[in-house]
Amino acid sequence: MLEPAGLPVRSAIEGIAWPAFPDRAGEALLAMLWQMERSERFRPARLRSLQMVQMRSLLRHAAAHVPFYADLWAGLGRGRLGFDPGVDTLTPKRFSALPVVTREMIRSAGEAAFSKTVPQAHGAVQASLTAGTTGVPLHLRTTALTRLMWRAFTLRDHLWHRRDLTGKLATICATPDGRAEAPDWGLAASALCSTGPAVGLPVEHDIVEQAAWLVEQDPHSLITHPGNLYALAGWFSGHGVKLPRLRDIRTVSERVTPEQRAACRAAFGRPLVDSYSTRELGYLALQCPRHEHYHVQEEGVLLELLDEGGQPVPRGRAGRVVVTSLHNFAMPFVRYDTGDYAVAGAGCDCGRGLAVLDRIVGRGRNLMSMPDGGRRWPGCELISLDVVPGIRQHQFVQTALDRIELLLVADRPLGAPDHESLAAVVRERLGQGLEIAVVRVERLPHSAGGRLEDFVNLLSY
Repeated sequence: MLEPAGLPVRSAIEGIAWPAFPDRAGEALLAMLWQMERSERFRPARLRSLQMVQMRSLLRHAAAHVPFYADLWAGLGRGRLGFDPGVDTLTPKRFSALPVVTREMIRSAGEAAFSKTVPQAHGAVQASLTAGTTGVPLHLRTTALTRLMWRAFTLRDHLWHRRDLTGKLATICATPDGRAEAPDWGLAASALCSTGPAVGLPVEHDIVEQAAWLVEQDPHSLITHPGNLYALAGWFSGHGVKLPRLRDIRTVSERVTPEQRAACRAAFGRPLVDSYSTRELGYLALQCPRHEHYHVQEEGVLLELLDEGGQPVPRGRAGRVVVTSLHNFAMPFVRYDTGDYAVAGAGCDCGRGLAVLDRIVGRGRNLMSMPDGGRRWPGCELISLDVVPGIRQHQFVQTALDRIELLLVADRPLGAPDHESLAAVVRERLGQGLEIAVVRVERLPHSAGGRLEDFVNLLSY
């Protein structure tokens, strides 16, 4: 199963190289991958039926052992859930009657959001913390089982895209200060496979410094954020520099635009492969190996796209991403509003029955506030600023209903004619009545999670 994709299984028994005998952790991963290779081909109706079976078990546990959900569901009628999970079949209709919960509700609940007891077979409970996009911390709990699922989805991504893990991996992401070096690609891969080394650089470094570091490292595989990759692609294209060994480029933590995909291919001769995950929920969707859209990881999550009234949105329309994690009994997330928006797509011709997301649109804070009280997607990736040469990176920040700051990283000082030209382009796309302030900066601000967003609405904080 793994060998054709270039993922040689590492043997845990001395003197036995082939066929490999993995350790117990590797055995569990292989068992999960074997199941997932089959379940990804199930029809959508069968996948949803299996999700409801698992969901019933999760809800029963949450109602009995998680004070937050016990209180939240207390007034829902028959039992705390409005149905008896020990007797009644859980249908999508019954499930959709449960209230949607927000990050702030979970955060405010504190210890009440954690399970008072976790089945012993789920393994050790581990505490962690995420600051998210806004920097407001959220305390998390996972189990050995949920961490196993995370590793399985990571390996599925490698298998789908037929990666060779024996080369050098370089990451430029939100990491602690200092250059990181590791002998392998991390626990997800090294628990089962033999891999090459990994090196890392914090994304806060200047693009010129990042480019020099990549030339020095000459990696086979690169992981970074889409906005950062776009800036790197501009530098490498502009200077005619190549990374001769680079054959795999992945992005994380931000939405991807067609402009970024095109720039990546032009600069490096390789396609950009994206994934969609959160610290709270793990993997939500992986990019299809044939297309640029995404497949929801339905073995791990149930993902809904809802309008502002809580109803499912039709295909092709952006909806709020509301997710339930199917296996986290230490800290259940049931109908959790991620703050993201995405668009559902049609079934895929790759043969997988997993639900399709055409694109991840962004977060609520990336919506533009309008004077009439409404909000809309600004579509800033469609604004071309090439009327002024030398711009390496840009970001739009809404500071008032009628004011947008255009932050620029540029190779040269900008004069009044440059400011006027840029303001005219932005007004044409975003609105003629706007005040546009052009500000040259040394580097663009990143979110607490390391994201570089093309539009930030400060009014939504």
